[in-house]
Amino acid sequence: MAKIHSLKIHNYRGIEKFEHTFGSTNFVCLIGRGDSGKTTILNAISAVLSPNWNYTFFDTDFYNGDISNNIVIEANIIEVPSELLTESKFGLYKRLLNSSNEIIDDITLETDDCADILSIKLVVKNDLEPKWYIFNGRIQQEDIEISSYDRAKLNVFLVSDYLDKHFSWSKGTPLFSLRKQSDLKSETNKLLLDANRKAKEVFLKTKPLDSLDSVVSLIKDSAATIGLSLDDLSALIDNKDSMLNEGNISLHVDSIPCRLKGKGSKRLLSIAIQLELAKKGGIVLIDEVEQGLEPDRVKFLVNRLFNNKQGQVFITTHSNNVLVEIDAKGIFLKKAEQHSLVTFDECFQGCIRNNPEAFFSKRIIVCEGATEVGICRALNEFRIESGESNFEMLGISLVDGTGANFIKYCFDFFAAGIDVCAFCDSDDPAINEKKKELINIGIQVVDCSAGCSIEQQLFNDLPWEKVTRLVKYAEIERSEQGILANTGKLSKSELTDQDLPGIRILLGNAAKQHDWFKRIELGKKLGRVWFNSLSEITSKHLHTQYCHLSSWINK
Repeated sequence: MAKIHSLKIHNYRGIEKFEHTFGSTNFVCLIGRGDSGKTTILNAISAVLSPNWNYTFFDTDFYNGDISNNIVIEANIIEVPSELLTESKFGLYKRLLNSSNEIIDDITLETDDCADILSIKLVVKNDLEPKWYIFNGRIQQEDIEISSYDRAKLNVFLVSDYLDKHFSWSKGTPLFSLRKQSDLKSETNKLLLDANRKAKEVFLKTKPLDSLDSVVSLIKDSAATIGLSLDDLSALIDNKDSMLNEGNISLHVDSIPCRLKGKGSKRLLSIAIQLELAKKGGIVLIDEVEQGLEPDRVKFLVNRLFNNKQGQVFITTHSNNVLVEIDAKGIFLKKAEQHSLVTFDECFQGCIRNNPEAFFSKRIIVCEGATEVGICRALNEFRIESGESNFEMLGISLVDGTGANFIKYCFDFFAAGIDVCAFCDSDDPAINEKKKELINIGIQVVDCSAGCSIEQQLFNDLPWEKVTRLVKYAEIERSEQGILANTGKLSKSELTDQDLPGIRILLGNAAKQHDWFKRIELGKKLGRVWFNSLSEITSKHLHTQYCHLSSWINK
């Protein structure tokens, strides 16, 4: 079964230059921000391996509309159908893939562990006429054209918003390819011929076109005036233009054409057809796999696609539900500014399952815990109210490091090529030891004063009236008696009436030890108090933290 080993794209739509090696993987899930080029990659694969002879291109298909640079798309195919590797076809043009995953052109070096590889190239010049070639790196062999008939043997089909033809037996559709593989062509042709002959007999008997007699009479009279006799002229069905063919046969459910079903059902049906085709070798391309499907159905579908061992599947997605169903090794990140894909290994699995939305982001703030996540959400709301760009506009996501995973997540996201800011306390010796490593590799660290938790920093730096407001928030959650018990059974007045020596340290320790604010919603309350107090704390560390966070966000 044919598989794409590697792909090159030049000057096509939003991609100026791209190259990636997929190896022998059966499943590729492309993720990334909008307009990063994911769909363009699927369209490039669909174009270079298209079964259509009349594939249409426009000036807008050229990168930046620059028609002076040719569109060039190259696909190296392994597990090539045997009929394409005969000497009468392209066997003399094959290349080799060695055990080191390198493509070599010297076929005299072939060994038992080498695999055959066929390289297909699509070139579109400014005349917009696409040409498909088989090529290799041997200077004595010029590129040779490959026909749509031969490209169709690779069985490549794209599932997108334009898939109604997939439910008919028209040429170039997956159902047509399945029929060819089933050796039913001659039987189908006979049935269609019989149907056409019977249809013509019915029309002749019922004379359904008598309503056109007046028009026919006008034509006969006009012809007579110029010397043409048409006494037997009549309106009948012309078999040539009304012949039933494969394109007239389509899938129906309860006599209703499947093309009229809902988007989700149509996409699932198209995928089912193509997976059947992939059993005998095929490449399935699915853009936005989650479209039109409920979360449970998209999870089930992606799980089946990922575990499919027949054929090769490429999908794109913006859905968290998709990412949590597949292994990290099947996920490939496309970033707009990069010319290849970011790959992930098993060490990312937990990070992806816990924070799938972050892998669609340009930049990430890794928060030590839920309190810090809530504070950052409050910061985003504060920025919106202040007329500044919000996180979503800037492509920034928040990740809960859950304490224990905080450092690992910082390293993992940075290793994936994502810009990372670490927002944390300074009261955990294990995390403090790693901060220098984070800074050394280029991660921005925004932390509290030495030895302080975020709760302690807030109680230390906020004006006293704001400190009492935090205590009231805690009382709502845990009751006044509970807070008094947490602080050594001090009286209510001792806690809130005066800014007594040591009281701020006492409150900070109690808040940290007894988890007063260890929820995202409570963290948001802390953040609102913090950011609404900025003008009153310009000399405090909290203001410095705010400035560092804002500087990273705005850069």
